[in-house]
Amino acid sequence: MPVIQNEVGLTLDKIIVATDFTPESEKALTYARALAHHFASKLILAHVIDLSIAVPLEASFGGPDLDSMRSDGAENMDRTLRDLEINGLKARGETIEAHNPAEAIVSLSEKIDADLLIVGTHHRRGLSKLLLGSCSEAIIHNASCPVLTIGPNADAEPLDVGFRSIVFATDLEHNAASKAAVALAFAKDSIAKIQVCHVIEGNGRLVDAFAEQSKAEATLSKLIPDASYDWCTPKPSVEFGDVEQQILRIAQTVDADLIVLGAQRGASWNRRFWDGIVERIIGRANCPVLTICT
Repeated sequence: MPVIQNEVGLTLDKIIVATDFTPESEKALTYARALAHHFASKLILAHVIDLSIAVPLEASFGGPDLDSMRSDGAENMDRTLRDLEINGLKARGETIEAHNPAEAIVSLSEKIDADLLIVGTHHRRGLSKLLLGSCSEAIIHNASCPVLTIGPNADAEPLDVGFRSIVFATDLEHNAASKAAVALAFAKDSIAKIQVCHVIEGNGRLVDAFAEQSKAEATLSKLIPDASYDWCTPKPSVEFGDVEQQILRIAQTVDADLIVLGAQRGASWNRRFWDGIVERIIGRANCPVLTICT
């Protein structure tokens, strides 16, 4: 996705969809199919055999044995690739054995210079998340390319014609202009409506709040190139309150089928236990969430 005069030419030649062949992965694959059809993309199915949970066959009473994981993975991969071929899609499989599935998938995306990574999540919380980890969260916070995450409440069936209504929420920092360009590129591709928003937290003095709002509105306007108004009418807005609540409220108000957010690079151990704003939005949103990491 090269940046040209503050606009991004949207090309999705190579899409990786991470799969463990669970229902969450199948839901992500549904979106991958739709996008691959739309952009004539090549799909790469990335399946990681997690060596951190595999055990030798003779000790398999306490967990999955490695031979069975390999056999089941190969069978599921063949079945899925045949189905994609029947549906006219170009696809290949990549099966990797690693102790860190998220790291393996991110490394693969960098190796092949993927344009988009798609993952599904069941949004683990609390102790189960700490013990089992969250592959999708680690991918979101370390991938070099945008990541489309299909959360547990996202619609099961994507639109065939692309996205109709997009919400781009920004903190106005961390390369906000480049992230806005990606969001606008997705909107331009589908001639979608796009709401560009910033949420101000805190309960400061009213005078200070108005000054901050005015400054934020001016900054938001600068994120939208003049050329964008030739094909749509981007709607910048500054809101007050809880960031998560306001973004979800806006998405519901405009019936968004895509939310675009920035994600902080690198997830600490504590983030694996307590969800951040991005993770909580993914867990509650009724549509997919596209994250761009900095």
